[in-house]
Amino acid sequence: MNYVIEAFDKSREALIFEIKIPDGNFESLKVIMGWSSIEDSYYGYDLDRSQLSKLEALLGREIFDPRYDFQLGCYD
Repeated sequence: MNYVIEAFDKSREALIFEIKIPDGNFESLKVIMGWSSIEDSYYGYDLDRSQLSKLEALLGREIFDPRYDFQLGCYD
């Protein structure tokens, strides 16, 4: 599975950018997102500020911008 952080413009609801989460981070994502089963990882999720902060630490970069809503997406 491929996971991405998606940023959507709050006013236009348009996708502005995506950031791929490198392979090999499933266990970290499981903890950050609170997934209890593999099936939980198949869906898209709105990210709260705490989750986004933990993903920023995982990626080693700052992502948050108050102009955007953030989601975690999953692609096969």
